[in-house]
Amino acid sequence: MKKILLTVIATGALIALSCTKDPVATETFIREDVVGEWTVNQVAYSGEMPNPINPSALMQFSGIGTQLYGKINIYEMPDTGNLHVDFVANLNTIQIPVSLISGGTWYLENNDSTLVLDNDSVSYAFKMISGLPTQQIWQTSFMQIPADSSYWADIDLELTLIK
Repeated sequence: MKKILLTVIATGALIALSCTKDPVATETFIREDVVGEWTVNQVAYSGEMPNPINPSALMQFSGIGTQLYGKINIYEMPDTGNLHVDFVANLNTIQIPVSLISGGTWYLENNDSTLVLDNDSVSYAFKMISGLPTQQIWQTSFMQIPADSSYWADIDLELTLIK
């Protein structure tokens, strides 16, 4: 009887040790998970801009960015960060370079569902779509007005980040 009881206890202990809890994705930023160096490995985009053929009309666009370069670094004490995301948006026959570069202080708001990166002249707000310790999806919107062009574009981004 003692052998059976010891076998049951040992088996139960092995089962308990072998069961791992996978992290559950969250829609809020968790400080210890968001801090670090992230690589943007995919960017989905959508938006609108003046039609180059008829500037009084707007054209819609969407897709997955190509020629992607993306790094986001979030530090604490002090709570600072920087981001650099470059990609090409394909608008039918036109390829538009898109760039989002900033740095400054960061903070969380809206019950930690939004991370704001503020450099005093412009703020970018990122909404958490799905957060895990090593993979997250953030959403943001911004207007791009290139210095050497007459067009503007309102762009919504969904960034997939890997730590």
